[in-house]
Amino acid sequence: MAKVSISEAARLTGKSRTTLHRLIKTGELSTCAGARNSKMLDTSELIRVFGDISSPVHEQPFEQATEQRVTVPPAHNEQVVNSLKQEIEHLRTLVSAQESHIDSLKQSLHLLEHKKDVQQPLPPPVRWWQFWK
Repeated sequence: MAKVSISEAARLTGKSRTTLHRLIKTGELSTCAGARNSKMLDTSELIRVFGDISSPVHEQPFEQATEQRVTVPPAHNEQVVNSLKQEIEHLRTLVSAQESHIDSLKQSLHLLEHKKDVQQPLPPPVRWWQFWK
C-alpha cells in the first residue's frame, strides 16, 4: 500500500496529528521511514486501526467554478474600511507632528551653528617673554 505523511494521514482519517502522534508513541500505530528518515504511515496500517479511510478530496479546477460566495457581510467590510481610514488619518497626524518636530530641531541646530560663528575670536597667545611687561 501507499505511504503517507502524518499530516496526510490526519486528513484522511479525520483525526488530529496530536492523536496520531499519541497512538504512535503508545505503539498502537506503527510507522515506517520515509525520505530523510521522516515518519510515514502505511495506508494499510491506517485502515487496520481506524477502519475505512476517506479518499482525498480533489478540488475543482478553476474553470469549473460557477458561483461566488460572500463569506463576510458587507456591513462588516464597511466597518473594517472605516476603522482603517481612521487609523490612516491618525498615522498621518503623527507623521506631520514628527515632521514639525524635525523642522524645529533643524532650526535649533542652525541657530547653534550661527552662534558658534559669531563668538569673539580668542586673543592671541601670550608669549613667555611678554608676561613680564
